[in-house]
Order: sequence, then structure tokens, then C-alpha cells
Amino acid sequence: MPKKIENNKRLPRNFHKTFKPERHYIHSMLGFAASGQSGDAQTIASSTGIPTGASSGKVQAILDYCRAMGLIRLGVESERSSIKHPELTNFGRVVLLEDPFLKCEISQWIAHFNMCNPLNGADVWYQTFFTGAHTLGMTFGRDKLELFLSLIYGNTKRGIIGPLIGMYEDDASFNLCGVLSEVDGFITRRSAPIADELGRGYGAWMLQIISDHFPSQQQISVTDLDKVAGWKIIPGWTISSFFDLFELLERKALITVDRHMEPWLIQPNKNVDEAWRNIYMDMI
Repeated sequence: MPKKIENNKRLPRNFHKTFKPERHYIHSMLGFAASGQSGDAQTIASSTGIPTGASSGKVQAILDYCRAMGLIRLGVESERSSIKHPELTNFGRVVLLEDPFLKCEISQWIAHFNMCNPLNGADVWYQTFFTGAHTLGMTFGRDKLELFLSLIYGNTKRGIIGPLIGMYEDDASFNLCGVLSEVDGFITRRSAPIADELGRGYGAWMLQIISDHFPSQQQISVTDLDKVAGWKIIPGWTISSFFDLFELLERKALITVDRHMEPWLIQPNKNVDEAWRNIYMDMI
């Protein structure tokens, strides 16, 4: 059975303190995690160069971004303590080795997908790209997004969007995947492109969410996986694009799709750890 979304560890609305996730700071945090070190905000700042102050700064925000992006994990004790001991995930490890500054499109897309994750993502991203995807559509006004979020959080509209849009317009952040862009108060959402060189990354992400939500099942229906984990909703894929995706993932031998059943059934063919190690294999 899938995990209950109510038992989530999503980051709260203001975790980012209005800071965008700058990729060079993400790289620094991944290096800190790889070193095996522990420390409070001041120690991490001294080791990484991420700016912080006596009572505020970017260290905690970048740490939280990395966690929500699925790049690092924190143990229970580390989450509750001021002393943090981040550890690389499989995704974080391969990013640090192969794409340390997240310059590849697939790195940014997977990090974005993870930000929207119902279990461990960031709540504003989850609400915007998962629960609110159909309500908002692919093009919507800033005022519509503000109203949508204010109804969820019971807050005034001012500042409620935070860096949600800006991070995807900033070259230092996640402009390459460019999930959101705004012109004259209208926001356009971009769906994740289907391309051969991105297939192994999409496949590893899909295998991971299957493992997280359906750990004991050998086959999972496409509708159950979308309802619980948003595999199609979060990337913004249409019916046509997910047909293309399944053909791509089958060519990569990552999954088998039983098209004789309704709804279709997905069967993983690769170990999740192995899938993560190979996400950059087809990059030109």
C-alpha cells in the first residue's frame, strides 16, 4: 500500500526566507555532505562559503532546498538539532560526480519534480504543481496563483508566492529547465520535454517514487502512481507525451508496461540505485 501523504515531511511555506536556490551554493552544500562533516549554521557557512549571519542567512534555506530537491537527507536527530549532518542521496551523489553545478537540464528537472513531492518536497511547490495543477492550468495570472495559495494558507496575498517563479527565471538558479516564466502578470508553465538523453533521469525518478510509495508491489497502475505521487501531473505531461515516455523508458529497459490491462500497469526492471548511477549515460 502507498504511504499516506498526511505523514509528509514537506517544508513549510516560508522555509526559503525569500532566497532562491542558487546552484553554486547547492554545489557547496553537496560538497559539505560528501565530506561527512556536521555543524551548525556558522560551521557550515565557514566550510562552504554560503553566507549566514548570527540570526539569519542562506545556510538553512540552501540546506532545506537540497533536502526538498532530493539531493541530501537528514537523520531524525539531525532534523531536530541545530547541528546538521547532511548525507548525499543517490541522486545527490551522481549530481556531485557528474553535474556538480546542476548545469544539465535533467538535473534541474528532477530537482524540480522532487520539490513537488507529496512526501518530502516543499509545500508551496506541491500545492502549485500537484494539487493545484488542474485548477491553475498551464497559463494563469499571478493574481490567480496568489488567490489559490492564500485560500490554502489563510494568509494575505502579499509575498505569498515567494521565489517560486523567480527561481525558474534566474540564470544562477533553475532557468535552464524554465518551468515557470512571467510576462505582464501572466505566468506560463512549461511541461518537461520528452527526449532520449533525458529518459534515464526520468526513469530513475519514476523508479524512486514507485519504491517510496509502493515498496512491496511488483506492478503499479499508471493511475494509482499519478494519484499518489503525481508522476504525470507534476511534469505536466499530456496523454500523448506519456505514451512517448513509456516507449522511451522501455527502450532503456527501465520498465515494462502491460498495455493489455486497463489502466496500464508499470513493472520496474532496474534496481533504483543502479538507475540513479546511469542518469547521465546518454548525454552528448
